[in-house]
Amino acid sequence: MRIRHAVLAAVLATTLTACGSTLSGQALPGEMDVRSLDVGSYPTEPINAHDDDPVPPFYEMYEVAAMRIADYVINSRDVDAQMTYGKRATTVSAGVMPSALGDASAMSAVAKQHKMLYGFESNGAAKDSRVETSGDWPTKKADNRLTATTMVLQFPDSDQASAAAKEFYDTDFAMKAGRNQPVAIPGHPAALSHWRPDSPFLRTILPHGPYVIAFLLSVPTPDQQALTALAANAFTEQIAALAETTPLTDEEVMTLPWDPDHLLMRTLNPDQLANPEGSGYYLVTGKHGILHYAGDQLPTDRHYIDERLTEMSAQQVALSWGSIAVRTPDEHTARRAVTEKLFLWQVEAAAANPPNLPDTACAENKRPGASKRFSCILAYKEYVGIVSGNQLLDAHQRAAAQYALFANAR
Repeated sequence: MRIRHAVLAAVLATTLTACGSTLSGQALPGEMDVRSLDVGSYPTEPINAHDDDPVPPFYEMYEVAAMRIADYVINSRDVDAQMTYGKRATTVSAGVMPSALGDASAMSAVAKQHKMLYGFESNGAAKDSRVETSGDWPTKKADNRLTATTMVLQFPDSDQASAAAKEFYDTDFAMKAGRNQPVAIPGHPAALSHWRPDSPFLRTILPHGPYVIAFLLSVPTPDQQALTALAANAFTEQIAALAETTPLTDEEVMTLPWDPDHLLMRTLNPDQLANPEGSGYYLVTGKHGILHYAGDQLPTDRHYIDERLTEMSAQQVALSWGSIAVRTPDEHTARRAVTEKLFLWQVEAAAANPPNLPDTACAENKRPGASKRFSCILAYKEYVGIVSGNQLLDAHQRAAAQYALFANAR
């Protein structure tokens, strides 16, 4: 997993050098001619401009299925409102299982045996600090009071899910023999759970229809009652969320539409890399689903991001190699997002706007850890775009290219 993220980070870095640009189309009455914009070398034509939507290879369709389920997976704030910091999310395949579930290779063997279709993992905490799960048992910094990892995995049917849940638990518990103790979760008698009495962590697994729901939770100090209460609430919330969707068959996983509303196709993609990428670099999901990516491709504060997307009445959000696009209900709402500068992070200073580009506002990011110095937010019809660059000219050219993409993707 670390190697995968390192490779992706390297690819992301290359997007600062954009590929060839195309300014196409003619302005509609009342619209500016986007061919007059300074877009540098950034592309201005959607990847599917010639009605050739990208189709992921079959072995990447689990990514599409997992992006779909992200809208129905609870995040750390749903477990406890104090856990507002996001700490990475990713899609899950049987070949690469989350270490939060246990030994990754052992868990992968179980997932493959029971034909796991896809999964999703989301992390969060009460402090902007990570949990270490690669050792024998999870650890964290002492001042990180509450942490939560949510995992939802889908199997072909309830029998496979139940068998997998038991085997996940039995395999993990056996590897901790003599050190961990089984624990019951109030209100969820089918949950399989264990903890270590000198540790503030609990690992718990529950089969629910064709799904396996799992959590890795921690509280400030070793406290079994606090852990089981947290787990009980987490299971209740996750079961309610899954009731809002339907499981997929293995055939449906292979035929899911990829970006059916073409929001991702409208989002600036400097190097035209079009395969689904579920750790946050290239994906599309709903307002709730995108909150999982706080602390990864978005700033860590899930609460702040949620507030801004709520103010936009966001219906769908796309992340595309550092660019963000949001579909709002209407043109008025999109323009208000620009007027009120509803960036998904706090900005400290205004910056000059791009010349001759309507409905755009730019700002300077002075916060510690900001990935880029300048950001611009723009509106076109019901769409909002957010782009960033280390140089103001680069941010301006990205904004102009994003505007042209919106205009050309009719």
